[in-house]
Amino acid sequence: MTGHPLSGDAQPALGWAGRAMQMLGAVWSLVLVNLLFLAGAVAGLVVLGVMPAATAAVSVLLRDADGVDRDGGATRIFLRTYRREFRRANLTGAPLLAAAALLTADALVLPHLRAPAAAALVVLTAAAAVLVVLTGVVAVTLLARYDDRPAAVLRYALGIALTAPLTATGVVLALVSCGIIAAVLPVFVPLAGASLPLGIAARLIDRRLRTLDPGHPDH
Repeated sequence: MTGHPLSGDAQPALGWAGRAMQMLGAVWSLVLVNLLFLAGAVAGLVVLGVMPAATAAVSVLLRDADGVDRDGGATRIFLRTYRREFRRANLTGAPLLAAAALLTADALVLPHLRAPAAAALVVLTAAAAVLVVLTGVVAVTLLARYDDRPAAVLRYALGIALTAPLTATGVVLALVSCGIIAAVLPVFVPLAGASLPLGIAARLIDRRLRTLDPGHPDH
């Protein structure tokens, strides 16, 4: 089977020009997926759009260049997954969005509390927020890989978030790093503010899922 012209096997023959083209292609893919994610989130009025948009973005980001081309391109993969997973992704994400709303309310109340109760609640709120984010990222990766029902996806996502400390640490570091980049370079947000952290986090989680389920077909 002939490989993708910009695949790793072709890099030695193409030299620096080929590697530069591959890098540009990867950057463009991140920008495109980021724009698709933003459009998908807006199309669902944010609340109903974030989870299906994230799932669709991950379904693109987990594929290599050959896989994206074989399945019709990033835009078609995204739109197809967005429509197919809209209901299931929102049912899976509903408890997470509710938890996020409660944590936001807690964060607004915390400045008005007195120490040491406030300090303890800050730690608990921060830990809960990290767990919600981790569970959400694992959930969209599972949605992109499996066809299980929302309750099963959410239960499995929570289990992985709690029992895979190395993966969880890598995901948190990736998200924090991208947040720092966004704070320093605001232009990063419209370019790859969602696609880059989602891509890194989904790859880390996907690697863990491969060890747990080695028989599952690759993307």
